[in-house]
Amino acid sequence: MSEEKMTEEQENRLKERLIEQILEREWMFFQMVHHTEGRAECQNNPDEFVVMRKSQWETMPINILRSYLEDLILAKHKEINIVGEKYARMMEFSASDEYAQIKDFITPISQEKKDLVNEIVKIYLKWEEEMINKYPKLASRARPLHSKDDTPNYVSIETYLKGELSSYSIKTLKLYFEYIQESLNQGINLAKKNLENIAKMKGYESLEDVEKKLV
Repeated sequence: MSEEKMTEEQENRLKERLIEQILEREWMFFQMVHHTEGRAECQNNPDEFVVMRKSQWETMPINILRSYLEDLILAKHKEINIVGEKYARMMEFSASDEYAQIKDFITPISQEKKDLVNEIVKIYLKWEEEMINKYPKLASRARPLHSKDDTPNYVSIETYLKGELSSYSIKTLKLYFEYIQESLNQGINLAKKNLENIAKMKGYESLEDVEKKLV
């Protein structure tokens, strides 16, 4: 059934099923990620994993969810842990010496993909800046904005985005870039939508509610 012929309720159910499948596969890959300092604490916290990942995927339309699910299925078929590679790519900025030792074992990405990633990151960081200015207490508890503030154990929003987006196929990335541009043209801040989803999943009424209750 095409999206054009589905009711809103049917679309919502389909979107929920796609997100459930994505989360299941991402969690599987996440459990297989090996850290130099041993298993990370977040790998033992499935509830927080679901909140953080689901909040993001709920901001996206069905065509992107379908495409990314295909990426995950294909990656498993090829025995490539694209979630692991996401974190490995972040090390280029947060732990450059370690990255130099592993970069040859990571799936190479094309210049076209790098360019798309950089274009998306530029737009998204402007959205994040809006959130920092509007919700300073909330922002003080979040990741730093720029890669220059990375540490080996705590990466910035910029670095995380670059790692995340580089794990998408070129098809998924192009769909997402189109969606980013559409959202920008419509005055929709996807970073805000993501934060709103997190706030609601954690029991807050709104971002204003979060900001008011933070000390």
